[in-house]
Order: sequence, then C-alpha cells, then structure tokens
Amino acid sequence: MSACHSCAAAARLFGSTLPSARRGITCGRTRIPVLGKLGTFETCSLKRIPLRNFSETPAYFASKDGASKDGSGDGNKKSVGEGGGKKSSSGSSGKGGNQLRCPKCGDLCTHVETFVSSTRFVKCEKCHHFFVVLSEADTKKSIIKEPESAAEAVKLAFQQKPPPPPKKIYNYLDKYVVGQCFAKKVLSVAVYNHYKRIYNNIPSNLRQQAEVEKQTSLTPRELLQIAGISPHGNALGASMQQQMNQQIPQEKRGGEVLDSANDDIKLEKSNILLLGPTGSGKTLLAQTLAKCLDVPFAICDCTTLTQAGYVGEDIESVIAKLLQDANYNIEKAQQGIVFLDEVDKIGSVPGIHQLRDVGGEGVQQGLLKLLEGTIVNVPEKNSRKLRGETVQVDTTNILFVASGAFNGLDRIISRRKNEKYLGFGTPSNLGKGRRAAAAADLANISGESDPQEDIEEKDRLLRHVEARDLIEFGMIPEFVGRLPVVVPLHSLDEKTLVRILTEPRNAVVPQYQALFSMDKCELNVTEDALKAIARLALDRKTGARGLRSIMEKLLLEPMFEVPNSDIVCVEVDKDVVEGKKEPGYIRAPTKDSSEEEYDSGVEEEGWPRQADAANH
Repeated sequence: MSACHSCAAAARLFGSTLPSARRGITCGRTRIPVLGKLGTFETCSLKRIPLRNFSETPAYFASKDGASKDGSGDGNKKSVGEGGGKKSSSGSSGKGGNQLRCPKCGDLCTHVETFVSSTRFVKCEKCHHFFVVLSEADTKKSIIKEPESAAEAVKLAFQQKPPPPPKKIYNYLDKYVVGQCFAKKVLSVAVYNHYKRIYNNIPSNLRQQAEVEKQTSLTPRELLQIAGISPHGNALGASMQQQMNQQIPQEKRGGEVLDSANDDIKLEKSNILLLGPTGSGKTLLAQTLAKCLDVPFAICDCTTLTQAGYVGEDIESVIAKLLQDANYNIEKAQQGIVFLDEVDKIGSVPGIHQLRDVGGEGVQQGLLKLLEGTIVNVPEKNSRKLRGETVQVDTTNILFVASGAFNGLDRIISRRKNEKYLGFGTPSNLGKGRRAAAAADLANISGESDPQEDIEEKDRLLRHVEARDLIEFGMIPEFVGRLPVVVPLHSLDEKTLVRILTEPRNAVVPQYQALFSMDKCELNVTEDALKAIARLALDRKTGARGLRSIMEKLLLEPMFEVPNSDIVCVEVDKDVVEGKKEPGYIRAPTKDSSEEEYDSGVEEEGWPRQADAANH
C-alpha cells in the first residue's frame, strides 16, 4: 500500500507541475509525432528571458522520423505556417537581444563559428539542427518570383477568362483596318486556335507538377533548414524531394508507349503567309493584333537578317525579340506569336551570288528548323553571343506569321496560266527570281492603262497563287512548305481609300482635325475632295501610305497660316485637291488691339488644355 501511496503522490505532483508550466508559456501550436501518434502541445518561452525583435519568418522543418504519415503537402504547409507564427510571437515577446529561437522546438539557437565572420549560421542545441538565415539580397537571388510555371498560368487563365472567340477578334480588327475581310478571318481563327493548342499541348504530368510545386513552394524571407542531425538523419530537402517524386507521374517512354492503347492528340501549328501589294494593311494588321493578345507577340523585320557568321542580325534575334516581349520568361515566350515582316526580301537572286547568298537563300535555310520547331540558343539578357551565355527556347508551339509584298508575283502566275499580259504582251526572255519578276511588273505598267483595271487584274491572279509560283519567285521549296496557309490581300480601290481617310479609329483626316483643333481651328474636307485624294493615291500605286503624303502637301500652307491668327475654319474641296485654287479660310470678327494681345496670351497659356481636349 505504501508503494501505491507513493505512486499516487508522484502522479499528483506531476499533474500539478504541468499546469504551472503551461501557465508560464505562451506561444503558437505545433504538431509533433509522439510514439506513432499525432499530439498537439502548446510550448512557449518564459517571458523573463530577454529576446531580440525579428520580422516574421516562416520556416520549413521536418520531424525526426521523416515526413508525416499521410505524406500530404497540406500537413507540411500547416506546420510551416504554425512554426513561423510561433517563432515570430516568441521573438516579439522579448525586450531585445541577439538570439534566435528554433522553429522546431522553441529553444535558443547559438551562432556557429565559421572561417568567415558571419552570423548567418545558427544551431539549436536541443534538437541538433542547423539553420541558415537569409537576408533580403539572398532572397532576391535564390527565390523565384513566379513559383507557378507558365503552363499552369495558362491553365488558370483559361479557367478564369476564356480566350476571345474569332468574331470578337474580327470586330476589334475591323475598327482599325478597313477591308481585307478574308485576311482578318484567317488571323482571328489562327489566334483562337493558338490559344486552344497551347492549352491542349500542356502535358498532364506538367500540370500535376505545377500543383505540387505550388504546395511546396518556398515563401520569401525564411529560415531554411540545410541539414538535420537526428538519429534518422533526414534533411528537409530529402523528405520534400521524396514527396515530389511520389506525386509526379513520369512521362511514358520506350515500351510503355508501345503498350499504351490511347495516346493524347497533340495539336500542331499552321504557319501563315500574307501576300499583297504595298500599303494594303499587312503590317497594320499585325500591330493591331499585338494590342489585344494575352500571349507575347513580336514583329521582326527580315531585311536585316543574315546568315550566321556575317555582319547583320542573326536568325536567333527573332526569338530574342519574343523573349524580350515576354519579360525574359522562357516558358511564356515558348507560347508566343512571331510576325516576320518583309519576308519576300530574303528571296534568292540567281546569277549574282553564285557561291553563297548570305542575305537571301542562306536566311531561308536558317529559318527552316525555326519555323518547324527546334531548340534555339538565344543570348541571355544584357549579354553578347560570343560569351556563350545562352538560354534555350523551344519553338514548337510558337506561331509564325510571315508577310511580304511579292512585287511581280502576278506576272509569274499569269505566265504559268498561259494568259496574255495586260499591256504589251508576254516577254519571251523573262528570267527567274524576285528581281526578274519586279522588272516584268515594271515593264507591264504603261501610262495609258487604267489603274482600276490593273488592280482588278492583279487581285484576280493573286487569288490563284500556288507554292510553285513562290518557288519561282525565289523562295526555296522547304521554306514554302512550312507556310501552309497562304492568304492573298486585295488591293485598295477608290471606295476603300475614302473609307480609310475617315472611318478607322486612327484615320488620317481626324488626325489632322485634331492638329488644327489645338489651335482653335476647324478643318472641313468635302466628300468630293476625299474622292479626289483617293484617285491621286491610286495613281501613285503606294496604297494607303500615299494618302498621308497627299494630305501633307495639301495642308502645308494652312498649317503655316493658322497658328496665332484669327482663322477659325479651313475648307478643302475638290478644286483645292486638283490644284486649281488655294484652301478657303474663315476668319473671326476683328477685335481691338488690346483684346487681341490678351487673347493671344490666353491662347498660349491654354495650349496644353486644347491639346488634351483634341485627344478626347
């Protein structure tokens, strides 16, 4: 019985000491595996111990017997947050000092003596774990700002906001580009299918990997455990790596591919070639399309490209511009769209460069694998190619849209169809290549022919373009085969040019009206004057670009006379455009000299206000 009484007394003593210990401790809660069961204990530091204030710093830690039994990432995340809360509360409860608390057991950590005088390495004496304290500079270097991959970002973007349908893209292009209905339809469908292809081609294992990365991603400002000296010898990195390896399914390879019954369909891209006369809106379509896309879009010029090793831009600079538009995010750049402008200027010219055509055929050969899909070595940000600092970009999912004027291509089509040329007839000794085609086009132009008939003839022939016509123009067959969608753009007739002057969001006449309104003056252009301007632009054969040069020439004198004058309106009619008379001015009623001086001063002060009003 005495033994029983002593046991009961010991139990009472043990029970009385536990509550007192709990009353002297205040802290967060953590989960510690004890004898195979999860228990919840509240541990804390005594308030009498002086501590130093630290910012809130969550930490990852592993238990001595490895990961938790369920192996889930959620349990780890919870314990991390709770451990961080415990450390921050214990640190803030002190009154100053120079010591850290262990995020695992709550004991004091001592600094480890190293060869370098640094206080970054600390050790917990109780649980024998080493930690390293990261500064702000280390955090910027070591922790990735975007923990989720671009593939997962695309998936989330599809769930939050679906891609715009082709009709919506078409209506947006219609506000800025007049005509070219077929080209706008092709581009709208191509962009929509590009969104769908990006989403479909994300591998399923990559999606699950992104989810695991999200669960186990490290937060900025943390206390990292670099080694765990425990009886089982498990470090944090090893336990996390085991969990990630268990959860991420590996890609099928070898015999598994042969045995698998159903494979996922991988969507391939269809590159586009836009061809049409100069000034028909090819580059404007690309610039307008770039504003409304959620994927990186780069407009590149083919005239400066040369073969590797020669003076000029290398072919990799095309992908470098796309990488720059994606803010040097490689995975995001691999889902972009590249617009190759002036692609007809890299056509081969036979007879001049017998050995090597570095600016023509050599560039086409370098672009072959780029268009189809390969891994390109692109120089890193702020580095030259010679240093060898490159990043690898996969071009498999990048959509390429090429455009060019292909001047003289209609002559080649007409010769293939054995039709008589409009004009002087078929020249018998017409050579091959783009220069010969341009010379034939120039020889066909006569001063007596009607511009409208020439336009209709060209458009009719360009609608029948085939790959062999492009090959005869100077493009190599492999290059033409990698651009399966060929879209001819029609020439601009008189009605379309009149609409271009007034209808689009950024039309030419409203731009000049805004310029005059800054000087408190109106600009009125009659309907007959617009038609006369369109006819002049047709004669110049430069498309919509000829409209601005004609307007500049017409309005030079009014723009010289109007500022700081009493002119309130400028009128332009058909006779002014044809050069038969000067533009008409409407002047304000005359005022006294004192009022005039006063008005001119007010006008100069309020000039920025007038500019803002004109813009709106």
